[in-house]
Amino acid sequence: MSSSTHSQSLIPQPGLLAEPGRSAHYLEMNLHPDADTAEICTALDRARQSRPEVYIAVAFGADAWQRLQPAWHPADLQSFGELRGNNGYTMPATQRDVFFWIHGEDQGEVMNAVLQVHEAMRDVAATLLDLNGFKNREARDLTGFVDGTANPKGDKRLDAAVIPEGETGAGGSYVFSQKWRHHLQAFNQLSVHEQEQVIGRTKQDNVELEGDAMPPTSHVSRTDVKIDGVGQKIYRRSTPYGGAEEHGLYFLAFACNLRRISVQLERMLGNSGDGYSDHLMKYSTALTGAYWFMPSQSDLNALLIRR
Repeated sequence: MSSSTHSQSLIPQPGLLAEPGRSAHYLEMNLHPDADTAEICTALDRARQSRPEVYIAVAFGADAWQRLQPAWHPADLQSFGELRGNNGYTMPATQRDVFFWIHGEDQGEVMNAVLQVHEAMRDVAATLLDLNGFKNREARDLTGFVDGTANPKGDKRLDAAVIPEGETGAGGSYVFSQKWRHHLQAFNQLSVHEQEQVIGRTKQDNVELEGDAMPPTSHVSRTDVKIDGVGQKIYRRSTPYGGAEEHGLYFLAFACNLRRISVQLERMLGNSGDGYSDHLMKYSTALTGAYWFMPSQSDLNALLIRR
């Protein structure tokens, strides 16, 4: 699937491929139980109104999608459930109803859009996560390693991120979000070589380790997956976040099916049967976890005009 062959109905919401998005903001909300569908759709329509140089994308948890659009349901869409690993680590579930991904290049413009979304939604939803993210010039995580290097390029991003034609929800994406808190004091006590063994890439030059130099417990090893010879690529749009006391990575990934995400999570946790887990989890703790469906632009329009 390439951008040149998309029909109008298969066009993702604007901003999916707009990189780098140096300023980002994430809002996770729960809808009020007593808000009716028309009221919610009106609020969502106001929230997503375009602003200069900012993208406002909206996605829905499984229960919220069923509430707002009971006529059809993407095949893979489900609420995220807590995952426990053989290594003793846990990925908690904090599934919510509505997710706003707001991003652009100017922090001030992004913040104006955040205020627009919040004002529009305040009477129909409660905001449970309100987080600002950023990218530096080299797209490095706070660990000092370049983030997202293995992302697909060009039209291959759409193949990885967008539900294909012929499937329910085509043109939309399955989305996974996780807030990770880094333990930088412990990580920075490692030598650069030890850090590279944890990540699976060189720190300065951003070169993937090869052969015997690549530990099976590295983050790259655990998340670079093939099933029946087919690479399980996802499209990452993560950013660092935080301040002096708490900081880390808001992991944001888009996929054409949820299996591509779930298989990576199970491998990180050591649940894939090979005896290895992701040693990056020694230095970063998952605080949230949720699955979402980001409908195509036309499906979102159709949902919101129903009011």
